[in-house]
Amino acid sequence: MRITQTMMARQYTKRVTGALGDLNYVNKQVGTGRKFFRGSENPAGAAKAYQLRRQSAQVKDYESNLTEAQYTLQTKESAMDQVHNSLEDAYASILEIMNGTKNTTENKQIVAQQLRSVQETIVADMNVKYGDKYLFGGGSVSEAPFNLKEGTLYYRGVDVSGKESFTWPEGTPLAGTVVKGTKDGSNDVLKLLETMSKEVINTDLGFGVEVVDGRVIQDTVYNTATPGINVLGYGGGDPSNNIVLLLGQIASQLEADNDTQCLDEYLEPFKDCKQNVLNSITRTGADYMFLEYTQSRLEDQEDNLASKISDT
Repeated sequence: MRITQTMMARQYTKRVTGALGDLNYVNKQVGTGRKFFRGSENPAGAAKAYQLRRQSAQVKDYESNLTEAQYTLQTKESAMDQVHNSLEDAYASILEIMNGTKNTTENKQIVAQQLRSVQETIVADMNVKYGDKYLFGGGSVSEAPFNLKEGTLYYRGVDVSGKESFTWPEGTPLAGTVVKGTKDGSNDVLKLLETMSKEVINTDLGFGVEVVDGRVIQDTVYNTATPGINVLGYGGGDPSNNIVLLLGQIASQLEADNDTQCLDEYLEPFKDCKQNVLNSITRTGADYMFLEYTQSRLEDQEDNLASKISDT
């Protein structure tokens, strides 16, 4: 076979082009740190890389959820701190009246006005928002949870004392249905409040969500809901189990210029309610520590996945 000059040139050009292509491919590998660029080059590696990147994206989603939960916890703790500080000031003023150091009609009126102001302050603090979400509405984050109207405190429209009957509003599955209160000889409103106090909002933080018979296993998710009635209390008569109503009841006694001995029956319930707020703050702090541990775990998991992706 006769080998011409043209054939030799063509082969030379082909080999040089191939070598330059290989060099470009290697330079691209070095520059990007990738072993391959198309799945067809390494099907097994491509499948593994896809799975690892998918896991990495999930971890980033968990971290985003966790960061949101941390910020909401900080806001909740700050609001409850303000509530507790207001209660401490109110408690000190009540003791001054009861101990006789300022036991005058004028001072009683001043303290009564202070307690009325504290009522309003607490309601405002518990209606705090993070972004567009109300933080103390339990399972409902779109409406302000508390409303103090003419001495009655409502939680999402329900009288927290349990006295007034409640009618489910339009737009709800039970619209028009009446839930009877103690004024109508029923404890159904109190039962409704108890149900509302147990509401949850489940957030996936990578614990491996499990669902059994259509119900989420609570240990596999993180609950971000904080029903405000668990912080302020609900039910009870006179004295009330709710700190806002209790402040109003004490204020009424002072406004009537009654003997300070009548305040004795309110003192222990007041301390119990104040302690309940403090306990809620403590639980929030414990939750934040748990989230910090979870954050550390997710960061380690993300680093491990990044290393595996790099190796792949």
